[in-house]
Amino acid sequence: MNKYPHLFSPITIRGVRFKNRVIAAPVLMVPGSPDHRAPDEKKILFMEAKAKGGASVVTTNETPIDNPYSDRKGTGDMALPKYRSDFTKCAAAIARHDCIPSVQLYHAGDRTWPRIIGGRNPLGPNSYVREDGVKIDAFTEETMEETCRDFAKSAVMMRDCGFKMTQIHGGHGWLFSQFLSPATNWRTDEYGGSIENRARFPLRILKAIREAVGDSMLIEFRMSGDEHMENGITLEDVCKFAVMAEQYIDIIHLSAGSYFSTNQFMFPGIMVPGGPEGCNLYLAKEVKKHVKIPVTTVGGYGADPAELDRIIREGEADFIAIGRQILADPETVNKWRQGRENEVTPCVRCMNCLGLFDKNQFNCDVNPSIGQEIYDLLQTRPPRQSRKVAVIGGGPAGMKAAITAAERGHEVILFEKEEKLGGTLNYISHDCHKYQLRSFKQHLIDCVGRSKIDVRLGVKATPEMIEELNPFALILAAGSTIAVPDIPGLAENGAMSAKDIEEHPERIGSKIVVIGGGLTGCETGLHFAETGKKVVVVEMGSDIAVQANHMTKPAIMETFERLSENISYMVNTVCTEVTGNGVYVLGPEGKRFIEADTVIYSVGLKARSDMVEAFEKCDVPFFRPVGDCSGVANVRKAIYTGYHAALDIE
Repeated sequence: MNKYPHLFSPITIRGVRFKNRVIAAPVLMVPGSPDHRAPDEKKILFMEAKAKGGASVVTTNETPIDNPYSDRKGTGDMALPKYRSDFTKCAAAIARHDCIPSVQLYHAGDRTWPRIIGGRNPLGPNSYVREDGVKIDAFTEETMEETCRDFAKSAVMMRDCGFKMTQIHGGHGWLFSQFLSPATNWRTDEYGGSIENRARFPLRILKAIREAVGDSMLIEFRMSGDEHMENGITLEDVCKFAVMAEQYIDIIHLSAGSYFSTNQFMFPGIMVPGGPEGCNLYLAKEVKKHVKIPVTTVGGYGADPAELDRIIREGEADFIAIGRQILADPETVNKWRQGRENEVTPCVRCMNCLGLFDKNQFNCDVNPSIGQEIYDLLQTRPPRQSRKVAVIGGGPAGMKAAITAAERGHEVILFEKEEKLGGTLNYISHDCHKYQLRSFKQHLIDCVGRSKIDVRLGVKATPEMIEELNPFALILAAGSTIAVPDIPGLAENGAMSAKDIEEHPERIGSKIVVIGGGLTGCETGLHFAETGKKVVVVEMGSDIAVQANHMTKPAIMETFERLSENISYMVNTVCTEVTGNGVYVLGPEGKRFIEADTVIYSVGLKARSDMVEAFEKCDVPFFRPVGDCSGVANVRKAIYTGYHAALDIE
């Protein structure tokens, strides 16, 4: 019996049947061709993995139209026709899994750079000098007409490549939203001022696309229902535009945010007030009251299929677009339909899939395979035979190694010195922002429970025990210990670590000093600030949360600002002494005392290198340290090193 009948109810639009109401949103995990424009083999396999997972639609990521001003990546003029065969292969790879291929087309407007567009000045609603010194030229009637033509031409080409739908990206600060938003359109002619005027050029483009494709291609229009910036488009104007546009489009898709303001609502993370899941639903609900066409909602979805079923059942939206959850587990939708919800790997909203692009890293913290399909296909071989594998440590690295080894047919014994699995993930249950990471910890524990793994809790493994067990492979996931700063009075006055917070929450007072302004220290401080406590974060370096990626860092800083009545931070400041009622610090303004009834230290972890030295002497054919004991890092390193160690056992 299907537990989610509304989420999995089919719908037909212009003769195209959607098998359910889930759209795999256009989240990029592989860069594609060298100039980012077209799908190569890696990207096609990535899109196909999402299509296999059960969504009714897979939408490719931003594809600039065939127009010399449109791109924001790449290396010069766009020329879509030379990539026709690549797009054809991509559409076919999606379609062969009973999934509708959709291509997202966009124009960056004034958000591109001359070096990307052949030395030209970018085009936008207004003529001005951008904040980075780039000269922006205003659209003229001639360039508007060219853009309409090129949007239409590009859509037709994509239709001919096999795409049944195009998503026109009209949000997030790209061309359409630049015209629609009063914050970015200050023209005084017929293209500025009222919403009717601001909508004039966007509607011309949509009209041109519809006239070009007729009934042969669906058009989904994505827009930001709330830009979360001063003088941004209002929801009232969004509804008016939706009514004007529905004669040309088939689906309207409500996102939020803008590259001119915050990333938090475009790509909802753990710091979104109230949590990320469904944070933009109110936009879809309101627009749906005004239009007759279907409405898509997007925004942190994927943790609760029952809630998605309710949204469809109660008519708050017609489609749910899911991005990062399908990266964490491409089989999410299939598992929901098959009643295997407890097997879904949850997205932890770490933002590393999107936030490390500046470092050319395309990874999911909890799924080592996504985006790596071509390498897995070429490099991963079945083991020669079933082996006896000993895993020491039941944290995320040890559990992932044990699960993967068991899935590959090995006999696995997992040792954990504590009476429960989880490792350092057991220290986060207090944090209001980490509920999805807690879900991931439980997912790993559940996977261990479902696997044929001999779990030995409360057993501290020794080299002698391993020698007696005589395994083929030993994977050491001994983890780390909490670093304790050498500060006078720290121990005597009851300063607390993350472990202490978990074990003794009753000791947390109303005035807190957090020593250490790294990512973990900031998250700890923000958690307590959210609960109404007064917090000061003390950091000896010149900045806070330096480990955060380029999307999480702004969210951290915005949350500090939002909670500024409860939390503040000090940089270039050293804690010199802990007393019974506070701390002494030394900073740019000299020595001062900060009153506190709770002092928390968060200055990092120390790898258990002693364990590596002890166990690497064991006489086993295969030995691999993984996770923190091989060098302290993060959840991603734990999962990846544990996974790949297990794959290497042959």
